[in-house]
Amino acid sequence: MKKRICASALAFVVVLLACLGAFAIPTNVEAAEMTYTGTVSEKTTADVLYLSTSGGTVQIKIDSSTEFSNAKFLLPGNSITANCYVGTDSYWHATKLSGSSSAGKVSVDQSTKATVQGRVAKGTSEDLLYLVIDNGTMQIKLDGDTDLSGCRFLIVGKTVSVSCARGSDAYMHALSISDVGGSSSYTGSSVGTASGNSVTGTVEKGTTSSILFLETSGGTMQFVLDLATDASECRTLIPGASVTVYFYRGSDAWNHSSKMVNNTGKASSEASLDGNKVTVTGRVTGDTKESTLFLDTDGGTMQIRLDASTNFSRCPVLLYDKKVQVVCEHGSDEYLHAVQIIAQ
Repeated sequence: MKKRICASALAFVVVLLACLGAFAIPTNVEAAEMTYTGTVSEKTTADVLYLSTSGGTVQIKIDSSTEFSNAKFLLPGNSITANCYVGTDSYWHATKLSGSSSAGKVSVDQSTKATVQGRVAKGTSEDLLYLVIDNGTMQIKLDGDTDLSGCRFLIVGKTVSVSCARGSDAYMHALSISDVGGSSSYTGSSVGTASGNSVTGTVEKGTTSSILFLETSGGTMQFVLDLATDASECRTLIPGASVTVYFYRGSDAWNHSSKMVNNTGKASSEASLDGNKVTVTGRVTGDTKESTLFLDTDGGTMQIRLDASTNFSRCPVLLYDKKVQVVCEHGSDEYLHAVQIIAQ
């Protein structure tokens, strides 16, 4: 009899503990959380961050609730840390994106303030904004106090409005950047508007990063190269090279180049790179063309391939005898390929 009572009591206790355990276990399990650190991929859009990590590329959705901590620049190659959780759609969603930004500071003349609207172009970094407008591509410096409160984040291809002014370094500097929609435009202290005129000739000696001397059938013409000049199809201005210049007449009575196209060849076909970076310094020789940089170094003349992906953000054009620093990687074609070129 006592055994049956003990057995019944034990069974009751087991059932009671099971019931209490059921109440203690939540019915909705909290979503898994993970932190990823990597670099922003070129595939990144306004809705999805493609983050290249050591374990592969992770797709992370960007929500209206995502917090940005010093990570306004979701640009290719930028280092980002993402705190994520798995949503009901089985995707990773970012709760917080963290990064690091650095920018210089010079005195800015507020009297030259202008408003620019355009698309963020490839090559943009935390220090320099490439903005495609109707007349070409502008280069606008970004400072530590640039107001980004009106812009949730920057990605390549996004349309933004930029309030900028001329700095003591001759660059336009961004005072503020805000999100907008629509096509590109320019208002404020502009030097003129594009008229669609073009001329083809050969580059002459004396050409600098600000003035192009072009020998044409009608004589030598001079063109101002400024922040609005689109040099994406003309990275080399070597004497003797054939160049087509699209230009307009500025209010300063000078011809300003809105776009340049080099007719002597294009960037070489892309080859896969091994990721091992080598940095060399030297002077640009006269053999340089759009596909290959011939660099005179202490150890001799080097041939370095120029690709469509080469970053020219810190050296818009290559000039004869110009001293440059080149970050290279070895390609599958056995050539060194320029990853980035920096003017010295």
